[in-house]
Amino acid sequence: MKDLNDKFKEEELLKVDGNPQNKIINVKKFSITKIKRPVINDNVIFYEVQLKGYKKTTNEPRDVLLKDVPKKINQYEKKNTLKFYVNTNK
Repeated sequence: MKDLNDKFKEEELLKVDGNPQNKIINVKKFSITKIKRPVINDNVIFYEVQLKGYKKTTNEPRDVLLKDVPKKINQYEKKNTLKFYVNTNK
């Protein structure tokens, strides 16, 4: 992209009327201040977490947290010697 030295006239550019299809979405980001405890609900593992700036806790799925904050989850599980196994008896 650095090598693009092209210049365009205003009439050469495509004008978009109305709402563009690819709007920029502002994603709200949250920071976890504390992991309270694991919760299992309908055979799905959640963690009760405290979010920065909020008084109430929320339950977040372990799978999502492993993608977002893997280091924090792995440290918590190691510190509290938690191990989760897949149930093969269905």
